[in-house]
Amino acid sequence: MEKDDLSALETEKKTIPQDVVVYSDDYKKLLDAKAYAGKYYEIDERVEEICKEAFKGCDKLEEIVMPKKLKKIDSEAFQGCSSLTKLTLPDSVTIIGDGAFQGCSGLTELTLPNCVRVVEACAFKDCSGLTKLTLPNILINIWESAFEGCSGLTELTLPNSVTSIADDAFRGCSGLTKLTLPSRVASIGRWAFYGCSGLTELTLPNTLECIEASAFRGCSGLTELTLPNSVRLIEVSAFEGCSGLTELTLPNSVARIDGLAFGGCSGLTELTLPNSVKSIGDGAFAYCSGLAKIASLAGIPPMCGRKVFDGVNKTNCELIVPEGSVAAYTRAEGWNEFSNIRGFSE
Repeated sequence: MEKDDLSALETEKKTIPQDVVVYSDDYKKLLDAKAYAGKYYEIDERVEEICKEAFKGCDKLEEIVMPKKLKKIDSEAFQGCSSLTKLTLPDSVTIIGDGAFQGCSGLTELTLPNCVRVVEACAFKDCSGLTKLTLPNILINIWESAFEGCSGLTELTLPNSVTSIADDAFRGCSGLTKLTLPSRVASIGRWAFYGCSGLTELTLPNTLECIEASAFRGCSGLTELTLPNSVRLIEVSAFEGCSGLTELTLPNSVARIDGLAFGGCSGLTELTLPNSVKSIGDGAFAYCSGLAKIASLAGIPPMCGRKVFDGVNKTNCELIVPEGSVAAYTRAEGWNEFSNIRGFSE
């Protein structure tokens, strides 16, 4: 080793606090490696758990070698390691904690091994450089904000084991263009895909019952939307601002459309409401300024909240209802604002 290298090493040793404990006594836990992590770090092969904040803020760390016995990566373990580009997780890992890799913006590819059953909240939040993501086949839940802000993701395939997608799970993944949700998903959480403006293809499963508030809000790239017959409830602002939608037919399972559910869908020209709809919330279709035709199949006019069709040209927009219900619609609040109401034979 050269003299200059020895000198640098001695200087580095002096800057490391003497009371730093890196490993537990049995070496099964890595406690704190922040003082020793440079561009490269190899974890002792006996380690089974990387503890909370063990590498937090190590923004010079580029590559890390994980031990083969590793089972758990605790919360915020690698948070803010923005230079980390290489990451291979061993097959033994089962849990990735809250914010474990949050802000690791240098990561471009990630494969979670098949033993991973829990990806906790914010685990990969703001990993904006991530373009490829492979999830394990036993993963059941996608937790809150798990992949929020991963704006580099372009395609996403969720394993069939997933049953629920929590709030903000993929919020702000603006590069996502294609999304297929697996056949067991029953609910999509609030803001789950909010701001995924690049999304053009969306396939929803026949098990889906509830689309929660703002789930697809701001997905302006969507031009087509097919909702399965299992959907019962479309919550507040669920598709608000999806300005690329042109036609919408809601399935006969939907009983309630909450406020602003499709507000601001300015590209929408045709709308078909099934006879199952009982109530439509405030501003549910407000500022759908392109609407030229609405077909409401319910014999009894659905109860309308305030300003349901605010911003729609009610003089020019054609409202088609069951032939025997024309009089009822002309008297019903919200519907009676339309000038052009005509009946159809069932």
